[in-house]
Formats: sequence, structure tokens, C-alpha cells
Amino acid sequence: MDRAQDFIKKCLFTKNFDDPNKPIAEKRLQETLLLLPTDGGNSSRLKRTKSALKISAHNLQNITEKPQKHSNYRTINKNSKSALKEYIVKCQKNTKKAHSIAHEQSLTTRDSLNDYIQEKEPQLWVSLIQYDKFLPMYENLWQGYIREVLDIPLEVPDPSKLKINTSSALMKLSMADYNGAVLKVVKCINHNMIGIEGIVIWDSQKNFIMVTKGRLVDAIKIIPKKGSIFDLEIPLNEEDALLYTIVGDRFQYRSSDRAGRKFKSRRCDDLAFYIREK
Repeated sequence: MDRAQDFIKKCLFTKNFDDPNKPIAEKRLQETLLLLPTDGGNSSRLKRTKSALKISAHNLQNITEKPQKHSNYRTINKNSKSALKEYIVKCQKNTKKAHSIAHEQSLTTRDSLNDYIQEKEPQLWVSLIQYDKFLPMYENLWQGYIREVLDIPLEVPDPSKLKINTSSALMKLSMADYNGAVLKVVKCINHNMIGIEGIVIWDSQKNFIMVTKGRLVDAIKIIPKKGSIFDLEIPLNEEDALLYTIVGDRFQYRSSDRAGRKFKSRRCDDLAFYIREK
């Protein structure tokens, strides 16, 4: 076969090369021209699949706009809420029963009540909520998490030299997860809740569910965010800590929703009741 046939040069090379003689001069022609059979469109479908799997800004935007949910998301969410509600009710009943035992037996100290319940009511002792069991959640998990969020080093010998961007820190704290944090109610419409301090075990949309350490028995408290102000301390060392204030009215979102929410500056006229001095 003549490598320089006219139809190859006129019909192919003139359309693909500025100089149709270039591939002939470079000896890039093969002895024969092979016509391969088609594969029924498999290659084109494969190309479309590969292009769909490529990571691009457009694909990432579609993924973020349409989050994938579990097929049984509603059922799982409903069951988890029911399980949490049952756990809270059970703990509150056990705490109430322990207080009644202390009243009936005239037990005024925590140690004496614990000894009596362990001996006489072993099942009640096992089901009682213990503040110390949740303490590692705060010390080992949440403290390290919030330090990483705020870029606080592990050791801060001199807090005066610690430089933190206030606006950036407040934005990060507004989107942080408070499951495991220690919060204290400093102001509240319900004055009976002022002074309650505990470890958050569930940061729901409208409440902080906390485990508190009682004088005789530990208990679970449900603190509504609406109408409450909380103090949050982030330890720097054994003596110093960063103190922040959480306005519950501005925190009535789930932790998962706050993570993707942008908080904007707005008027705070409705908060005058909480910030004014008594």
C-alpha cells in the first residue's frame, strides 16, 4: 500500500494538519489502515461514567446541595429520640427514688446514701446516673476538640501571651459542638435554674440536656435555651481559663445545623432583659 495515497492526504491530513506533508515526512503512516468493529456503545457509556466520577467543583457543589441521607433516616431519628426520652425518664425516676430513700433513712451524706443503696438496692445503684462516668467526655474529648477548633496549644504557661482572633473565635464557637462541654446557667427566666452546672450530653434544638453533680445524688437536667444565658470556660492550664457567654435565644439550633449556618450581626433589643443588671 502506498503510504502517500492522495485520498489520505486530501481527505484526512488537510483537515487535521496545517501541513499535510508533515506526517508523511515524519514516517508516521502505518502499512495498512485498520477499521475496528464497534462495541455497541460501551466505550461511550464508560466515558460518561468516568466523567461523573471525577471530582470537580461542580460535582462537589451538587453533593453539598443534595446531602445523601440514610434510607431509614426518619425511623432511626425517631427511635433515637424515643430511646433518649426513655433514658431521661428512667434516670429521673431513679434519682427521685434515691432522694426518697435518703429522706426515709435520714441519710444526710453522699457516702452513707451510696453505701446503703449498694447494699439494699443493688439494681437501683447500677441504674443511677453517675456524673464521674461522663467526666472523661469533657476532659479527654471536648477539651481537646475545642482547643483544636480555636488553635490553642496544649501548654499555655503564660496566658497573657496567647493571641486569639476574637471575631474568628466567636464564629468558630457559634458553629462548635457542645456535646461534652461544661456549662453553667448564670441568668434565666426561671430563677430556680440559675447556678445549675453540668456536662452537656445532648445539645438539642431547644434544650441543653446536662448531667449535674448533686449533693446526694447526681441527676439529669433539661435546661431550655430560650430565656437562659450560660457561662462556658475553656481551660488553658490549671489556674487560667477563657470565659465565654452563650445567649440561649441565639442558640436555638441543632449542633449539626449550626455547623453550616452563618451568624450575622443583628439588633439585640430583645436581649436587654438578660444583660441588664438586677
